[in-house]
Amino acid sequence: LGGRAFDDLKKEKAGMILPAEHYESVRVRRITSEIVRAARRTLGVAPVDPAGELLNDRFMARNYGKQAMTRHLDGLDWEVIVVEDRQVNAMCVPGKIVVYTGLLDYFKTDAEIASVLGHEVGHIIARHSAEAITKSLCSYAVQRLVMGRDSPDFMRGVSKLLFTLPFSRKMEIEADHIGMLLLAAAGFDPHIAIAVEEKLGKLSRNSELENYLSTHPSGKKRVQSLSQDKVLKEAMELYREASPVKEAERFSIPDPFDIRGRRSQGWKW
Repeated sequence: LGGRAFDDLKKEKAGMILPAEHYESVRVRRITSEIVRAARRTLGVAPVDPAGELLNDRFMARNYGKQAMTRHLDGLDWEVIVVEDRQVNAMCVPGKIVVYTGLLDYFKTDAEIASVLGHEVGHIIARHSAEAITKSLCSYAVQRLVMGRDSPDFMRGVSKLLFTLPFSRKMEIEADHIGMLLLAAAGFDPHIAIAVEEKLGKLSRNSELENYLSTHPSGKKRVQSLSQDKVLKEAMELYREASPVKEAERFSIPDPFDIRGRRSQGWKW
């Protein structure tokens, strides 16, 4: 359903999607690649290099038996598009991420963008799209029964649910936490995640942020949640470990996206 909704959105925004070779598209894909690699490491999904050897053996050995449930991430065909639009927003469905240029105008640095993308990947890891659909399943199930299996209205409703309606505040806080850990594991200072939330708070009266804030509620609670000692301690530990691993990955793991934005052969979650 998420893939179909993503395809619908691409058709709707066809004239506004930046070319895959545009520097902003390449930049966002590169940063997404770093976040996804960090997620793969942190969750204990063993990556394989072209020679077939497992990487990060020390990390895997230390975390053996603590692996998160990641089956829903297997085989995701990651795709990232950048839409030329002033709204400050980013959205996701499993394996698919949409970033609006308005967000890139407000958040200039790679670290800030990585914080936002980490949040979006956090939603995917936590299965928030599926959870949101489940919570609204009754009304859509009735609509599907009444209007038929292939009803376009049904798919429009699902697309709206996936890309328009906000996640719950609890889901946003959870994605914030996961996103900060991914940011740190990707080699970015996790304090950037707090700075991003503070920056959103300071700009919350700007009308250009209305769309972002409708799906990403900001406020002191989010900053306080990320500023907890236990959260920062966990993130800083990942950050300290990330630099040498990140440097090694730069030479040992191919970029999952080529210049055209297509998935490179042989790369999987």
